[in-house]
Amino acid sequence: MIYNTGVTYDKSSCNFLFQLQLFTNHHALHTDNTRYNIMKPGQKVKIKNLVSAAQHNGQIGKITKSKAPNGRVGVKLDSGKILAIKPENLEVLQQTATAISNDVPGQRTLKRDNTLLREFDGSPDPNTLALYYHFADGAFDAYNAPELISQLLQYYQHNLQLKLVCPRNIGHNQYYLLCLQHNDHTKNTLCQLAFNCGRSFTGICTLVKKRCFACYKPNVPLCKDCLCACFCSDKCRNSDIGRKHDVLCKQVDVTKVVLEDESLSLIG
Repeated sequence: MIYNTGVTYDKSSCNFLFQLQLFTNHHALHTDNTRYNIMKPGQKVKIKNLVSAAQHNGQIGKITKSKAPNGRVGVKLDSGKILAIKPENLEVLQQTATAISNDVPGQRTLKRDNTLLREFDGSPDPNTLALYYHFADGAFDAYNAPELISQLLQYYQHNLQLKLVCPRNIGHNQYYLLCLQHNDHTKNTLCQLAFNCGRSFTGICTLVKKRCFACYKPNVPLCKDCLCACFCSDKCRNSDIGRKHDVLCKQVDVTKVVLEDESLSLIG
């Protein structure tokens, strides 16, 4: 839980003027893998140091069940296979936090995790079109195109509106960061995903691959009417997903959205 940000917010640029700080429970953000209680269903992990089943070392999966009575954790691999792994043989792949002061107990600053970004960038699966942070599970996850549009419509129904679009890239692959805020600024909290993408922002953000929402063609321009989706042709624009996107287009007022000109490289 955030108690104090220690920053000043500039509404004109949707940015912070001072160093970002989080004040939160020490154990909840500790990333040492000996703290097994941080492993929650939905979190992505990498298997390591197995001896009898060494063929699974290096594989990525999601936790399906927290620590069981036998001390093991359920992990579903990308292949669909489910394994029971000891916590010490798992590396949590999520945003980390480190202490910045020994004088103030519990003081933390967010730290970018390039492993997470590389995994997201390296996935050719259309189900990993957009990366977001799931607050309830305390873990990162992905949307496909229909899920992303549906989620953005839900945000608008709950008074969250698009305020900022930030171009990003990883190598030759183009991305854009969608940044939404609640109309009541007291309900906006620091976004962990935005910080992981080189941006300080209070609200909810989603990192989206600049691919056609219908055919998944890479590096496609944004829809000028909403700045939320990409379509490579009229055919894709008139597809089923394109028609679902029309509903979102009517919700977004692009005159109130800041589109940054310069793209930031997330991994040097």
